[in-house]
Amino acid sequence: MKKITLFFQDAKPFSQLVGLFFIFIICFIMTGGLQLLLPSIAIGEGSVRQGLIVQALSQLLTFLLPVLLFAVVYKPRAAEYFKLGFQGRYWWLAFVAMVIVLLLAPFNDVVNTWNNGWYLGPLESYAREMTSKSQAMIDRLLSLTSFGDVCLQLLVVALVPAICEEFFFRGGVQQILHDWWGNKHAAVLVTALLFTLAHGDMYGLVPRFVMGVVLGYLFIFSGSILVNICAHFFNNAFVVVLYLLYHKGVVSVAPTDPLAMPWHVVALCTVGALLLFIVYFVKKTSK
Repeated sequence: MKKITLFFQDAKPFSQLVGLFFIFIICFIMTGGLQLLLPSIAIGEGSVRQGLIVQALSQLLTFLLPVLLFAVVYKPRAAEYFKLGFQGRYWWLAFVAMVIVLLLAPFNDVVNTWNNGWYLGPLESYAREMTSKSQAMIDRLLSLTSFGDVCLQLLVVALVPAICEEFFFRGGVQQILHDWWGNKHAAVLVTALLFTLAHGDMYGLVPRFVMGVVLGYLFIFSGSILVNICAHFFNNAFVVVLYLLYHKGVVSVAPTDPLAMPWHVVALCTVGALLLFIVYFVKKTSK
């Protein structure tokens, strides 16, 4: 393996990107094969727990495995490349990042409501059907409420995607594009777009793009993949908790319903998120 890494370590960023996506395609085909082997689970006829397990395996094979193989081939110092910083300051930045994600929730809700009202012409019926199927699968995976099942949901729906997607998109794609173009803003925006398209939901495109941009800048200014994983995990875990509270009857508003918060609350929360980002990420980095 070491000889392979030494052979490829001087590859140009474009070659690295091609290599990463080639490995991704191979792993994506493997994931499709896994789902064909387990058709009843893949289409939602198996148990919810089986569905959660298959979901986790799909994430690991589709996103984490490709970027790890990419690191083996191209990056002799993978831990340094992926910015695996676990010092105390990074945990504090991770906490601030989670607060930022929470404060941005009202803004993302407004954007999501607007995005959901899009009319896509001839693609309308197909896009709506795909969104409905995806939402039905999420509703089903988050339908269990026992302590063990909620822990499994937090692992599969929140933690596993956070780790896999952050390593692939921010640790892999964004850094390669940054090295290639030398422009961090372009790298963040293009990676956020790819991150959005990978989820395949046209009616969640804009809020997911916004989240992708936020995660992209968090990675650049924090200098640690840990911060991104924690922020991404919190965003997903928030949804899991909302489903739990809804199924337990603690809240009457369904997790898919808009919050419809007053505009001044949305504005205050958004400004608060921006201020936290500037104070704890932008200014700290410039110093």
